[in-house]
Amino acid sequence: MKKFPVFALLLLMLLPAFVAAQQTNQQSTVPGNSPTASVAGTTWAGTDSDGDYYEYHFQPDGALHYKSPTGFYKKGSWKQDGDAIYMETNNKYSERQGQISGTRMTGNAWNIKGRKWTWQADMR
Repeated sequence: MKKFPVFALLLLMLLPAFVAAQQTNQQSTVPGNSPTASVAGTTWAGTDSDGDYYEYHFQPDGALHYKSPTGFYKKGSWKQDGDAIYMETNNKYSERQGQISGTRMTGNAWNIKGRKWTWQADMR
């Protein structure tokens, strides 16, 4: 009968370490990386591989407002999954997919005409 109290004591000693390890694993959105903060409510600006300047305003509701060489528009949306970012503009006329690393995001873009390019933006 003495084995049960020793087992219960051992279990009580190890349980907090197990719970802490599980909480740490759940906090990381990308295995092996620290969590990436949401871009909701932030503004990022940068250029594409053509040298054109863009500003991206990530609205909290998933809407994307953006400034391009031809004007300012509110016809876009965005999604984020950890450090992965996706943006579409003008009902998916053009799309951007990229990775966030700290205060910089970089990626690839394409449009419905088959044109492809790269882009980068820094948090403002």
